[in-house]
Amino acid sequence: MVYHSPYSTPDGTPLAPEVVEASTPWSDVLLEDLRTTIQFNPPIRLIRKYGYGPHKTRFRGWGKALWLSLFVVVGIWWAFLRQQDEGYRSEKKMVENLPALDGLQFIDANHPYIRYVGRWLATADKTHKDGSFPGVYFDFALNGSSTVLISLRNSERQNQPSTKDSRTVSSTLPFLPLTNTSSAAPISLLVRIDDEEYLVLPNATSVVSICRGNLSPNLRHEIRIIAPMVGSDSVETLQIEGIWIDDGGQLLPYQSSPSTADPFSQQTKDTAQRRMLEIVTDLSGSIAGKDRRKNTGTSRGILGGVMGWEYLLGEMFGSDHVTIGNDGMCLIPDCIGGRGSPAGLADVFFQSGPAGSEQYSHPWFFQEYTPDVIVMNIGSSDWDSFQTHTQEYNKTLWELSVIFEETYVTMIQAIRALAYPKYSSATMDSSRYIYSAQNAAAGVPIFIMRPFRGQLEQATHAVVDRLRRDGDKSVFWLDTSGWLNTEVDFDGRAEDQDFFLDEERATKQWVLTERGNQRVAILLHNHVCRYLAREVDKCAFLPPEIYLGRALDHDAIRLNECLEDEKERKLKKLFWN
Repeated sequence: MVYHSPYSTPDGTPLAPEVVEASTPWSDVLLEDLRTTIQFNPPIRLIRKYGYGPHKTRFRGWGKALWLSLFVVVGIWWAFLRQQDEGYRSEKKMVENLPALDGLQFIDANHPYIRYVGRWLATADKTHKDGSFPGVYFDFALNGSSTVLISLRNSERQNQPSTKDSRTVSSTLPFLPLTNTSSAAPISLLVRIDDEEYLVLPNATSVVSICRGNLSPNLRHEIRIIAPMVGSDSVETLQIEGIWIDDGGQLLPYQSSPSTADPFSQQTKDTAQRRMLEIVTDLSGSIAGKDRRKNTGTSRGILGGVMGWEYLLGEMFGSDHVTIGNDGMCLIPDCIGGRGSPAGLADVFFQSGPAGSEQYSHPWFFQEYTPDVIVMNIGSSDWDSFQTHTQEYNKTLWELSVIFEETYVTMIQAIRALAYPKYSSATMDSSRYIYSAQNAAAGVPIFIMRPFRGQLEQATHAVVDRLRRDGDKSVFWLDTSGWLNTEVDFDGRAEDQDFFLDEERATKQWVLTERGNQRVAILLHNHVCRYLAREVDKCAFLPPEIYLGRALDHDAIRLNECLEDEKERKLKKLFWN
């Protein structure tokens, strides 16, 4: 029997689906069964009782959401499994590509005949040594081996724990050794064997082959490993675990290494000790390899690590050289736009690594060496920040230059008092240092350079004047005006320029070219010769007057700057009030 709704039309469908009178109860009816029922017009009361139309739509929405959630979960799980599989394949490939270690012996990184230059820290578990300042390097000499491999903790997969047995270390205090057992990112290296050309090792990790059967085992060979750290703006770290050489090979003392009588004693100064040069700069010459006009590949950029003026200057004398600082880092703290901010060079100098590295949290205790001379070239990054962010500082350029000057003076005074204090010849304990400067009793000479493009010239000159008036006669000002050609011909040859514009940075910066670096190193050579040369009598005589610079009236200069700033303030207030 069929009941026709008054709302039904002969040609239209009913407002609700028809239901068979002999159907099973609602709880026993499947949704798929309800979609294939016999069509006839149901009573109106059935519509009110079951409300089938709205329920059908609601369940369909739930089904779609459930299926979508299921697909999402399955997709995430599949991506996770794939990532694990790729990691396994990468690790397997890395293991398969490792050089064979059969017939080789392992020399630990803490061996006394490995000579580390720069600021290095050993981990508490003694598994590796870390260095994070650009240009850190280590030397070693050997014979009896034709093969040399180096073992690095650096890995493509960071945060991997050490594979060696290590002691459990819970110390986190800054004066204790590093507790880092994870792997740093791959790092590009330069290798020099004897006096041959540099070998480039891009993105080195794990066990790296330096030479395989190429060395004469009957000869003495000297090898240097350098970490230029010119790959990116991020902080890099070289983690060295040790060296692999032939079973019959041995490491030899490297000039200023410990005596053979007691190979594990502390290094002491001998007659053949190398001199030490320390450079503090915010304009590293190693970026010369990034000049696009001459850059022909990755190797060229890495080789920039040995083309900078700071590296060339040390190599001219055969002396050791340490560079403190990062390119683009300001002297003052809280420098807007400066690299490593809020830390500044005045802070970094007293730490074991650059800002952003684990070593930065560890103070440097100045126990490893006392430099024979310090060269400081600071001010380029500060000036760029002052000019670009004047509004954010809410200070005039003169006020900012005064802050720069005060920070510079405070830093030099702290170096004298804390880092390399003066000692009398009677009370000085030279055994405290691996490198002990010959003139430490008189104070380490410090050369403060005028920035190459003349930025903050008056401020740097005022720093030296103030320090010398206070009795520090071992600080000198180097007038670099005329050293370099600051004019750049963008259409000219790269070989004829002293600067190029580094456009890869957020704030474009002028950087020294290869020619510019060479000119700076040659001109600096005359000034530091008497402190670094082995035969001082062959150095050119330079009268003390050249370090006094032009006679400057700083009060008059500041008065003029103050008047110019006041004029600028009034003009801004007049037009942009």
